[in-house]
Amino acid sequence: ETKHLNVHVPGRILINDLNWQVKKGERWCLIGRNGAGKSTLLRIIAGVQANSSAGEINWLGQALTEYKSEELAKVRAYAEQFAVGGVGLRAIDIILAAQWPWHLDASSSQEQAQAALSACDVAHLANAEWQILSGGERQRVSLAACFAQNTRAILLDEPTSHLDIGHQVALLNTLVQQSNACEQTMIASMHDIGLIQRGFTHALLLMNDGSYLAGSLSEVINPTNLERALGHPISTAQTVAGQTIYIPA
Repeated sequence: ETKHLNVHVPGRILINDLNWQVKKGERWCLIGRNGAGKSTLLRIIAGVQANSSAGEINWLGQALTEYKSEELAKVRAYAEQFAVGGVGLRAIDIILAAQWPWHLDASSSQEQAQAALSACDVAHLANAEWQILSGGERQRVSLAACFAQNTRAILLDEPTSHLDIGHQVALLNTLVQQSNACEQTMIASMHDIGLIQRGFTHALLLMNDGSYLAGSLSEVINPTNLERALGHPISTAQTVAGQTIYIPA
Protein backbone atom coordinates (compact mmCIF):
# COMPACT_ATOMS: atom_id res chain seq x y z
CA GLU A 1 0.00 0.00 0.00
CA THR A 2 1.17 3.52 -0.77
CA LYS A 3 -0.16 6.63 0.97
CA HIS A 4 0.36 10.11 -0.46
CA LEU A 5 3.45 8.87 -2.28
CA ASN A 6 5.24 11.36 -4.51
CA VAL A 7 7.76 10.14 -7.07
CA HIS A 8 10.09 12.83 -8.41
CA VAL A 9 13.17 13.10 -10.56
CA PRO A 10 15.19 16.32 -10.70
CA GLY A 11 13.00 19.03 -12.16
CA ARG A 12 9.89 16.90 -12.72
CA ILE A 13 7.06 15.20 -10.86
CA LEU A 14 6.52 11.66 -12.16
CA ILE A 15 3.68 10.55 -9.89
CA ASN A 16 1.83 12.87 -7.54
CA ASP A 17 0.03 11.78 -4.35
CA LEU A 18 -0.25 8.07 -5.15
CA ASN A 19 -2.78 6.38 -2.87
CA TRP A 20 -2.79 2.78 -4.06
CA GLN A 21 -3.68 -0.53 -2.48
CA VAL A 22 -2.73 -3.91 -3.94
CA LYS A 23 -4.42 -6.95 -2.43
CA LYS A 24 -3.46 -10.59 -2.16
CA GLY A 25 -3.61 -12.46 -5.47
CA GLU A 26 -4.19 -9.39 -7.65
CA ARG A 27 -2.14 -8.93 -10.83
CA TRP A 28 -1.43 -5.28 -11.64
CA CYS A 29 0.09 -3.90 -14.82
CA LEU A 30 1.75 -0.48 -14.80
CA ILE A 31 1.16 1.40 -18.05
CA GLY A 32 2.55 4.71 -19.23
CA ARG A 33 4.89 6.41 -21.65
CA ASN A 34 8.66 6.20 -21.46
CA GLY A 35 9.72 8.28 -18.48
CA ALA A 36 6.30 8.16 -16.81
CA GLY A 37 7.80 6.56 -13.69
CA LYS A 38 6.97 2.86 -14.04
CA SER A 39 10.47 1.54 -13.39
CA THR A 40 11.17 4.15 -10.74
CA LEU A 41 7.98 3.26 -8.87
CA LEU A 42 8.81 -0.45 -8.97
CA ARG A 43 12.32 0.16 -7.61
CA ILE A 44 10.99 2.38 -4.83
CA ILE A 45 8.25 0.02 -3.63
CA ALA A 46 10.69 -2.90 -3.92
CA GLY A 47 13.04 -1.06 -1.57
CA VAL A 48 16.00 -1.08 -3.96
CA GLN A 49 15.86 2.68 -4.54
CA ALA A 50 15.37 5.28 -1.83
CA ASN A 51 12.48 7.68 -2.22
CA SER A 52 13.52 11.26 -1.48
CA SER A 53 9.94 12.56 -1.70
CA ALA A 54 6.97 12.45 0.64
CA GLY A 55 4.74 9.47 1.26
CA GLU A 56 4.41 6.07 2.89
CA ILE A 57 5.00 2.55 1.55
CA ASN A 58 3.73 -0.43 3.53
CA TRP A 59 4.10 -4.15 2.96
CA LEU A 60 1.66 -6.34 4.91
CA GLY A 61 0.81 -3.37 7.10
CA GLN A 62 4.45 -2.68 8.04
CA ALA A 63 6.41 0.33 6.83
CA LEU A 64 8.98 -0.52 4.15
CA THR A 65 11.63 1.35 6.13
CA GLU A 66 11.15 -0.99 9.11
CA TYR A 67 12.04 -4.15 7.18
CA LYS A 68 15.47 -5.71 7.37
CA SER A 69 16.83 -6.86 3.99
CA GLU A 70 16.31 -10.55 4.70
CA GLU A 71 12.75 -9.98 5.92
CA LEU A 72 11.82 -7.92 2.86
CA ALA A 73 13.37 -10.51 0.54
CA LYS A 74 10.87 -13.05 1.87
CA VAL A 75 7.94 -10.77 1.10
CA ARG A 76 8.67 -9.63 -2.44
CA ALA A 77 10.87 -10.66 -5.36
CA TYR A 78 12.02 -8.12 -7.93
CA ALA A 79 13.26 -8.61 -11.51
CA GLU A 80 14.78 -5.53 -13.10
CA GLN A 81 14.35 -4.54 -16.74
CA PHE A 82 17.94 -5.26 -17.77
CA ALA A 83 19.03 -8.36 -15.93
CA VAL A 84 22.64 -8.40 -14.67
CA GLY A 85 24.69 -11.46 -13.73
CA GLY A 86 28.19 -11.91 -12.36
CA VAL A 87 31.17 -12.98 -14.45
CA GLY A 88 31.61 -16.75 -14.43
CA LEU A 89 28.19 -17.48 -12.94
CA ARG A 90 25.98 -20.13 -14.49
CA ALA A 91 22.23 -19.78 -14.79
CA ILE A 92 21.72 -22.25 -11.94
CA ASP A 93 24.05 -20.20 -9.72
CA ILE A 94 21.86 -17.12 -10.17
CA ILE A 95 18.77 -19.09 -9.17
CA LEU A 96 20.46 -20.58 -6.11
CA ALA A 97 21.76 -17.19 -5.00
CA ALA A 98 18.22 -15.78 -5.13
CA GLN A 99 17.11 -18.30 -2.47
CA TRP A 100 19.49 -16.97 0.22
CA PRO A 101 16.83 -15.63 2.65
CA TRP A 102 15.23 -19.05 3.08
CA HIS A 103 18.37 -20.98 4.16
CA LEU A 104 17.23 -24.14 2.38
CA ASP A 105 19.13 -27.40 2.52
CA ALA A 106 21.09 -28.24 -0.63
CA SER A 107 18.60 -30.83 -1.91
CA SER A 108 15.53 -28.60 -1.53
CA SER A 109 17.37 -25.64 -3.01
CA GLN A 110 18.42 -27.58 -6.10
CA GLU A 111 14.93 -29.03 -6.54
CA GLN A 112 13.23 -25.62 -6.39
CA ALA A 113 15.86 -24.06 -8.66
CA GLN A 114 15.36 -26.71 -11.32
CA ALA A 115 11.58 -26.32 -11.12
CA ALA A 116 11.90 -22.55 -11.58
CA LEU A 117 14.19 -22.98 -14.58
CA SER A 118 11.74 -25.43 -16.12
CA ALA A 119 8.80 -23.04 -15.54
CA CYS A 120 10.65 -20.41 -17.60
CA ASP A 121 11.82 -22.86 -20.28
CA VAL A 122 15.51 -22.50 -19.46
CA ALA A 123 16.22 -25.80 -17.71
CA HIS A 124 18.48 -26.75 -20.61
CA LEU A 125 20.60 -23.68 -19.84
CA ALA A 126 21.19 -24.50 -16.16
CA ASN A 127 24.96 -24.86 -16.63
CA ALA A 128 25.36 -22.17 -19.28
CA GLU A 129 27.40 -19.13 -18.28
CA TRP A 130 25.54 -15.83 -18.02
CA GLN A 131 27.79 -14.11 -20.57
CA ILE A 132 26.79 -16.43 -23.41
CA LEU A 133 23.03 -16.10 -22.89
CA SER A 134 20.92 -14.01 -25.25
CA GLY A 135 18.86 -11.09 -23.94
CA GLY A 136 15.70 -13.19 -23.91
CA GLU A 137 17.44 -16.08 -22.15
CA ARG A 138 18.79 -13.73 -19.49
CA GLN A 139 15.31 -12.35 -18.99
CA ARG A 140 13.88 -15.82 -18.47
CA VAL A 141 16.65 -16.80 -16.04
CA SER A 142 16.02 -13.60 -14.09
CA LEU A 143 12.31 -14.43 -13.92
CA ALA A 144 13.13 -17.97 -12.83
CA ALA A 145 15.14 -16.48 -9.96
CA CYS A 146 11.99 -14.65 -8.86
CA PHE A 147 9.92 -17.83 -9.04
CA ALA A 148 12.48 -19.72 -6.96
CA GLN A 149 12.11 -17.25 -4.09
CA ASN A 150 8.49 -18.23 -3.32
CA THR A 151 7.56 -14.75 -2.12
CA ARG A 152 4.08 -13.37 -1.52
CA ALA A 153 4.55 -10.75 -4.22
CA ILE A 154 6.57 -10.53 -7.41
CA LEU A 155 7.59 -7.23 -9.04
CA LEU A 156 8.58 -7.34 -12.69
CA ASP A 157 9.97 -4.51 -14.81
CA GLU A 158 9.08 -5.10 -18.47
CA PRO A 159 9.11 -8.93 -18.10
CA THR A 160 8.18 -9.57 -21.75
CA SER A 161 10.42 -6.96 -23.39
CA HIS A 162 13.15 -9.30 -24.66
CA LEU A 163 10.99 -12.35 -25.30
CA ASP A 164 9.61 -13.79 -28.54
CA ILE A 165 5.83 -14.04 -28.75
CA GLY A 166 5.72 -17.71 -27.76
CA HIS A 167 7.69 -17.09 -24.58
CA GLN A 168 5.68 -13.92 -23.84
CA VAL A 169 2.43 -15.90 -23.81
CA ALA A 170 3.98 -18.85 -21.97
CA LEU A 171 5.39 -16.54 -19.29
CA LEU A 172 2.07 -14.80 -18.70
CA ASN A 173 0.27 -18.15 -18.55
CA THR A 174 2.79 -19.33 -15.93
CA LEU A 175 2.36 -16.16 -13.90
CA VAL A 176 -1.43 -16.48 -13.97
CA GLN A 177 -1.29 -20.15 -12.96
CA GLN A 178 1.09 -19.41 -10.09
CA SER A 179 -0.95 -16.44 -8.93
CA ASN A 180 -4.18 -18.44 -8.98
CA ALA A 181 -2.62 -21.46 -7.28
CA CYS A 182 -1.10 -19.68 -4.29
CA GLU A 183 -2.66 -16.19 -4.46
CA GLN A 184 0.68 -14.64 -5.30
CA THR A 185 0.44 -10.93 -6.03
CA MET A 186 2.06 -9.58 -9.20
CA ILE A 187 2.96 -6.03 -10.23
CA ALA A 188 4.54 -5.61 -13.66
CA SER A 189 5.32 -2.69 -15.93
CA MET A 190 4.22 -3.33 -19.52
CA HIS A 191 4.52 -1.68 -22.90
CA ASP A 192 2.69 -4.32 -24.95
CA ILE A 193 -0.96 -3.34 -24.45
CA GLY A 194 -2.05 -6.35 -26.50
CA LEU A 195 -1.12 -8.57 -23.54
CA ILE A 196 -3.02 -6.67 -20.84
CA GLN A 197 -6.17 -8.79 -20.95
CA ARG A 198 -4.20 -12.02 -21.04
CA GLY A 199 -2.48 -11.83 -17.67
CA PHE A 200 -3.75 -9.03 -15.44
CA THR A 201 -6.68 -8.23 -13.18
CA HIS A 202 -5.93 -4.56 -12.44
CA ALA A 203 -4.07 -1.62 -13.96
CA LEU A 204 -2.29 1.51 -12.80
CA LEU A 205 -2.16 4.05 -15.63
CA LEU A 206 0.46 6.76 -15.22
CA MET A 207 -0.29 10.00 -17.03
CA ASN A 208 2.32 12.44 -18.27
CA ASP A 209 1.24 15.16 -15.82
CA GLY A 210 1.81 13.18 -12.61
CA SER A 211 -1.80 12.02 -12.29
CA TYR A 212 -2.90 8.39 -12.47
CA LEU A 213 -5.85 6.01 -12.75
CA ALA A 214 -6.00 2.82 -10.71
CA GLY A 215 -8.55 0.02 -10.59
CA SER A 216 -9.76 -3.19 -12.15
CA LEU A 217 -9.30 -3.65 -15.89
CA SER A 218 -13.00 -3.07 -16.46
CA GLU A 219 -12.80 0.23 -14.58
CA VAL A 220 -9.73 1.82 -16.16
CA ILE A 221 -8.75 0.03 -19.37
CA ASN A 222 -10.43 1.50 -22.42
CA PRO A 223 -9.19 3.29 -25.56
CA THR A 224 -9.75 6.76 -24.09
CA ASN A 225 -7.74 6.14 -20.92
CA LEU A 226 -4.99 4.27 -22.75
CA GLU A 227 -4.66 7.16 -25.21
CA ARG A 228 -4.31 9.59 -22.30
CA ALA A 229 -1.60 7.47 -20.72
CA LEU A 230 0.30 6.58 -23.88
CA GLY A 231 -0.20 9.71 -26.00
CA HIS A 232 -1.36 7.77 -29.05
CA PRO A 233 -4.80 6.77 -30.39
CA ILE A 234 -5.84 3.26 -29.36
CA SER A 235 -8.35 0.93 -31.02
CA THR A 236 -9.85 -2.40 -29.99
CA ALA A 237 -10.12 -5.68 -31.85
CA GLN A 238 -11.73 -9.02 -31.15
CA THR A 239 -9.89 -12.32 -31.42
CA VAL A 240 -11.64 -15.38 -32.87
CA ALA A 241 -12.01 -16.57 -29.26
CA GLY A 242 -13.92 -13.38 -28.43
CA GLN A 243 -11.16 -11.73 -26.39
CA THR A 244 -10.81 -7.95 -26.62
CA ILE A 245 -7.32 -6.68 -27.39
CA TYR A 246 -5.99 -3.16 -27.62
CA ILE A 247 -3.85 -2.01 -30.52
CA PRO A 248 -2.35 1.30 -31.71
CA ALA A 249 -4.74 3.02 -34.12
